[in-house]
Amino acid sequence: MIGFSLTERPGGYRVRFVGPDGGRVERATGCIKKGDARNAAKGIIESEYAPKVVTTPTSTWEQALGDLNRTPDLRPDSIRSYGNAVAAFRKLFPDLSGPEAVTPAVALAFKREFLSGTYARGRASDAARYSRSPTSCRTYLRALRSLWAKHFRPLGHAAGNPWLDVPYPNAPKGKRVRVPEEATVVAFFQWLANRHPGWDLPRLFVQVKMLAGCRTLDLCKARSFDLGADSLTLRADSTKTREARTIPLPAEVASELRRLAGPVWLWERAAVECSQHRPVRGRESATAYSPSTWRWTVQNLFREFNEGRPQGSRLRPHDLRARAITVVAAATQSVDATAQALGLNAQTARHYLDAAKAFDRADILRKASGLLLPPKGGDGAAEK
Repeated sequence: MIGFSLTERPGGYRVRFVGPDGGRVERATGCIKKGDARNAAKGIIESEYAPKVVTTPTSTWEQALGDLNRTPDLRPDSIRSYGNAVAAFRKLFPDLSGPEAVTPAVALAFKREFLSGTYARGRASDAARYSRSPTSCRTYLRALRSLWAKHFRPLGHAAGNPWLDVPYPNAPKGKRVRVPEEATVVAFFQWLANRHPGWDLPRLFVQVKMLAGCRTLDLCKARSFDLGADSLTLRADSTKTREARTIPLPAEVASELRRLAGPVWLWERAAVECSQHRPVRGRESATAYSPSTWRWTVQNLFREFNEGRPQGSRLRPHDLRARAITVVAAATQSVDATAQALGLNAQTARHYLDAAKAFDRADILRKASGLLLPPKGGDGAAEK
C-alpha cells in the first residue's frame, strides 16, 4: 500500500502521496470528514497507479454510454445515476463529442456553471425557477468522478480522470435529515387518509418503511416471494448496500401485506391503483409496475403534505430512516447494536442518529458518577 497524508483545506481534505513517476502528487478527496477522506484516498491512489489504457480518439458519448450499459455487474440504478450526471454535464457543454474531450478545466467550469444556473420543476414557459443547490452539484460531481475512474478510463474512453481535482462545493454544515416530531408523523397519516380515503397501499408502505428504517427505493423493490409469515426480506440485489435484510413485522402489518401483495412485486397494485387515486391528465396510465415510479409517487405524497407547512413540521421519507435509527438506538443504548439490528454499518447509523434523543446524558452520567470518582482512600482523604 502506498503511504499518504491528509491535509484539511477549505472545501475538504486533500491527499498527498508519491506518484508512479516518483514525484509528489496532491489530489482533492472531496470529503469533509477524515474517515471518508481516508477511504477516498485509497481509491485515488489506486486510480493513479492503475495501468494506462489506450483510448479511442473517436469515442463518442453514445459509444461510451453503450459500453456502460453492457457492464455485467452494474445495477440499473447505478447506470441511471451515471446517465443523469452525464446528461446534466452535456446540457451545459453540448458541443463536446465524448469523455476524452473533458479536460480538468472543463470539469471545473461545469461546477461553476451548474451552481450559477437555475432550473424549473414544471414545463410551462412561465414556470418558477429555482437556484441549484450545492448538494445537487456534489451528487453529480461524485457520480462523474466515479464514472471516469471505474468505467470510462478502464474501458478506454478516457486517458485520465479530469474530475479528481474538482473540489466539492461547500455546503451548510449539519445533517441533511432530522428525526421528526411524533405529532408530525401522526399529522401525515391523518392527511393521507383525508387526501386518499380508502387507499391502503401508501399508508402500509410508509408503515413498513418506519419499521425497516430503509431507503425508499430498496423497499419499492421488495418481491412478494420474500414476504414470510412474520417478516419481510429485502434481497441483496435490490439494496444499495448489496446486503440482504430481514425485517420482523407485527402480525397486523404482515396480514395486510399478504392481502395486498401482487403476483411478483409486493407493491404491484400501485400500477393500477395510482391511476384510480392519482390520475394524471393528458398522460396514459402505466399498466406495469415500476419500483422507480412508485418511489416517485411516495415522494410526491410527502412533498404535497409539506406544501404550506412550517419548516419545522415538514416530513421527508428519509427522516423516517433517522427516526428508526434513533428509536432503536434509544432501546439498545448502542450504536453498534443498532447498526447490527437494522443491517447498517456503524458509520451510517451515526450519520442518521439524533444522539440527544436516543441517549439521556444526565441519566448516563448519574449512573457513571460512582465510577468516575476515585476509590475510597485513593483521593487523599483520611478514612474515618
